[in-house]
Amino acid sequence: MKTFKHWVISTVATGLVWTADAQTTTTVVQEPSSPPPDQTTVIQTQPAPTVVVTNYAEPFYRDQEFSIDLFGSLSLGEQYINSISSAKVRHHGRLGAGAGVNLFFTKNVGIGADAWSEDTTERFVDNVSGNLIVRFPIADSGLAPYVFGGGGYQFEPVSQTFGQFGGGIEIRFNPHTGIFLDARYVIPRHTESFGVARAGFRFSF
Repeated sequence: MKTFKHWVISTVATGLVWTADAQTTTTVVQEPSSPPPDQTTVIQTQPAPTVVVTNYAEPFYRDQEFSIDLFGSLSLGEQYINSISSAKVRHHGRLGAGAGVNLFFTKNVGIGADAWSEDTTERFVDNVSGNLIVRFPIADSGLAPYVFGGGGYQFEPVSQTFGQFGGGIEIRFNPHTGIFLDARYVIPRHTESFGVARAGFRFSF
């Protein structure tokens, strides 16, 4: 009997030892390896957008430009110009309207052509002319005094050629829109000289 008990106890003890050995787990922790000293890690990022800032502003008067004029006119004979008065302008002045174009090759020098009418009962256009124009823009003020000279042809009331010269000033509100005011002295071939004043709008491109 004692031998049987001793055998049972030995067998149970042996089984417990075997079970404990079977359930024992060995955990191996591997430390992360460090990169070699001579290895560089590169991280690519999105480049920042390029922002271009400019202070450029379009000038009022450009080196090359084309413009269109729409104007009203007032002409007065030489005998009234010499002793001009408001009463003479009201009684002897002739009102008209016209249009013109200008082409500048540089900021200061260009050519122009215009046509105007004071009486449409006969011909629609009474006078046409062409001029050489020299202007003098004042910095960035939008102001540009100018002088011009040339010649043309008169259809009404007398058919004749004429020469002319004059001057004026242009005021630009922006590089493409402005107003102008000028006056010219016209020397016809057959009749007395007369003056023409114009005021109107100018559209530049």
